[in-house]
Amino acid sequence: MKNILFITGSSLATNPRLTKNYIYFSSKGYKCTVIAFIYGDWTDKLSQIIIDKHHINCILIPASRDQFIPWIKAGAMGKISKLMYWLNPSPYWTAVASSKRVFQLLAELKKVDFPVDFIEGHTLAALYPSDYLSKKLDVPFLYDVEDYHPEEIIVDAGIKEKFRRFQLFKNHIPSASFVTAASPLIGKEVEKLLGWGPDRIVPINNSFFSNEFNIPQNIAAFGVVQFVWFSQKITFGRGLELFIEAATFYRTKIELTLIGSLDFKFYNELIEPNKDFIKVQAPLSQTDIHGRLNCFDIGLAIELTSVDFNKDICLSNKLFAYLQAGLFLFATDTKGHINILKDYPDAGLINEQSMKDFSIGIGKLIESIDSIRENRSFRFENAKVFAYEKEVKKVELGISKL
Repeated sequence: MKNILFITGSSLATNPRLTKNYIYFSSKGYKCTVIAFIYGDWTDKLSQIIIDKHHINCILIPASRDQFIPWIKAGAMGKISKLMYWLNPSPYWTAVASSKRVFQLLAELKKVDFPVDFIEGHTLAALYPSDYLSKKLDVPFLYDVEDYHPEEIIVDAGIKEKFRRFQLFKNHIPSASFVTAASPLIGKEVEKLLGWGPDRIVPINNSFFSNEFNIPQNIAAFGVVQFVWFSQKITFGRGLELFIEAATFYRTKIELTLIGSLDFKFYNELIEPNKDFIKVQAPLSQTDIHGRLNCFDIGLAIELTSVDFNKDICLSNKLFAYLQAGLFLFATDTKGHINILKDYPDAGLINEQSMKDFSIGIGKLIESIDSIRENRSFRFENAKVFAYEKEVKKVELGISKL
């Protein structure tokens, strides 16, 4: 299999798992193509940086109103599909009603006129299109379950969309020749949903290539404790509210750096009153973030189980980025975090999800900062076990057996 088509319902900037696989397989001589979206927002610049840096062969679908005709057609189909779904809940209408990106992807896939030997689908919107093209071309496809989508928080049409997502998983994941998941617990939930036995789904950690991280640098022994958190969006519902409230008691002893696209309501309510110890950094490419992490002491891996079930079982890419950079983890007590840190107890501190426990945890880290800094290089070396160049071998092995 020398021709791989990657399909995603998002942008390259917001889909690092796809990007990592593209980089690896293209370096091994595979001819790779990506079909992805551009949104006319802050992600476009970062996506273009990725495309230029790694010479990615990419077909970009516009998803912003700047391209008015495609935008209005997708929007109209999104509305029509929800009505059609209730009249005829076929796999097609189930998929398009779940995401109008499915309609756009299918339109692009019908134009495919180049060799495709293998398909790799990422994001929920890519599941039906990957299955469709796999059957049309009679080639195998891999589906990567990065999140347990049926149990994510759903803002609009929650119960209806939750049911559609369960149906999408049941309708199309069994057609995949190879299924991966971003955490062992997500894999187990999918296996349970589909009635599969154990170990049918291969966990692929959300880690990164080891050469993206710099050797930890020494931080001044008497400097304030440096905390860091990054994500696509700096906003509510990510655990930051609890942390910032707890951190105000230690405002002269710590500094918190947040990296991402800023929600201004969040800024006005939580950052502005605490800007004496909080810094905000505009969105950076994933590799740029990795190159800067060695300037910090503690990485915040704070997921709230009250948000949705997916948060309880996922393992975010930020958790692995902190580990691989040698940072010490401040992690919440999700099932996913407990599951991985039980094997690496020296990698971080598990905290219950309350302001009181966050405050106690921050205090412990301040008291232990000398030891935490002394062991940075030790953690950095130990985390090489998570390197993505090792994880992706599982994907390569799976493909080789098809």
